[in-house]
Amino acid sequence: CDNAIALESFKGSERETNPLYKDYHGLLHVRQVPHLNCLASQLPDHKDLAFKLKRKQFSIERLHLPPDLSETVSRVSRGELAGGAAAASACGSGTSGNKHLDF
Repeated sequence: CDNAIALESFKGSERETNPLYKDYHGLLHVRQVPHLNCLASQLPDHKDLAFKLKRKQFSIERLHLPPDLSETVSRVSRGELAGGAAAASACGSGTSGNKHLDF
């Protein structure tokens, strides 16, 4: 009936300056959880846990990536996509031009 966890601090590492980890002080790794009335131990679904230290509080949260709020969009426009698909068609009927493909 033992739990085993490992704490990894960001102090003095390259993760300390990473903007992803700016709100946290370190990572918490779950190594072993107790298995009561089971033949095999089961690890939790969320393995990415981070911890924060406040004045009188130690809080553990699930670590997740923030949404991508970049100004530039790396999507291809429809015109470029249709032109590239017609030129790269291996089963083409020999037609040329920028025709849209119908499925």
